[in-house]
Amino acid sequence: MNHSILTCSPHFVELAVNEIRRSHPSVVVLATLSPGCLLIQASTPFDQFTRPFRDRLPIYLHHLAPVQQTVALHQAEQTIEKWICRHPTAILQARILPDMVNGADAISMSPANSLLQRLQQSNGKTATSTSKILSVALARQNTKWKVFIGVSWANQNISPYAGGVRPYSVQMPNRAGYKLLEALADFGIRLRSGKHALDLGAAPGAWTMVLRQHGLKVTAVAPTEMYPDLLNDPLVVYRGMTAEEYLPCAEGPFEVIVNDMRMDAQDSSRLMVSYARHLQPDGIGIMTLKLRQPNMRRLMDHSFRILRRAYKIMQVRQLVSNRQEVCLFLRPKIE
Repeated sequence: MNHSILTCSPHFVELAVNEIRRSHPSVVVLATLSPGCLLIQASTPFDQFTRPFRDRLPIYLHHLAPVQQTVALHQAEQTIEKWICRHPTAILQARILPDMVNGADAISMSPANSLLQRLQQSNGKTATSTSKILSVALARQNTKWKVFIGVSWANQNISPYAGGVRPYSVQMPNRAGYKLLEALADFGIRLRSGKHALDLGAAPGAWTMVLRQHGLKVTAVAPTEMYPDLLNDPLVVYRGMTAEEYLPCAEGPFEVIVNDMRMDAQDSSRLMVSYARHLQPDGIGIMTLKLRQPNMRRLMDHSFRILRRAYKIMQVRQLVSNRQEVCLFLRPKIE
């Protein structure tokens, strides 16, 4: 039997486990190490275990890492040194998992944090999809810290980054901006400079900011004000109204329509369908669906049925930057 650490959003654990069991029905959850981090057992080798998720990203799984040795905290440093000696080209990825009871606040003063800092200082390399990874995860089970260690290739881990958390070289004013950056990367979308984008529910403007950084002209629609720098940008056209109010006077066609509105998922989907006529035939749509407990999967399925009236759903991804939501990549349906 082989053990792995599965990482996903705490809101989507059941769906993530179901997703992995569609390829591997015999998977067993051995323990919850942290919210959204599970120790799982499978009967297949790690390379074979992760193969179904390499050609196309799964929806809910953020990261998988093999567990080939588990040691107590006081044994960890010496054990990890031995692993480094056996795999000198491997990039060390160490992370500490938030305490199940006390959360992240319990980490800062823990002995595990001292070890983590020493490990992180010893490695400044950034992984790529072809890197060999030495994964180290520190987690507290009951009152004892355990250290989980394993080696794999980055392309076996779903993401080359520890826990699936992608590093960014650009600063965003809020979390929403990182959502769009992550969506573009995960969906493999290359925005073309000079094209015209429509940002529905744009305020305060993080998605508009990302679109402008990629060289697009943006029509930003929102009833509340945007960041001042965007209002002063000659390539941002601000329309101070709701997306519903803007629909009859939309100044399309657009090559890109994005939607990160805080709106019921089904209502947001209907609105996107209404805007489909303003999207170029070769255009793209990117939107988030805000989901609520319970019956998130049923709500998603209903929203997908609505969207399919006007779009092909190219990909769905529960991003690391998402909360209780998923992100969709859409193409207009050509009749």
